[in-house]
Amino acid sequence: MYSDYDPHEIKLAHEISETLNDQNSLALHLQYVRKFKEGYLRKILNKVMSLDEKKIRKNRAALYTFLVNQGASHGSAGD
Repeated sequence: MYSDYDPHEIKLAHEISETLNDQNSLALHLQYVRKFKEGYLRKILNKVMSLDEKKIRKNRAALYTFLVNQGASHGSAGD
């Protein structure tokens, strides 16, 4: 299933999905790990996890996905 990804990519995608409690979206996180630099993804993950949950409309995973894509569309994704 993950034969296209190296062990570091798999580990990072698992770490992100577990941190966000979003294991159902592991395939998406694998795509992000392949597409974007690790530092960029960790920066967004840290930002999302540092926010008070009451200030998040849906959930942390949805906010993370939004911010990753927002940065990508504005050229700050570091890809």
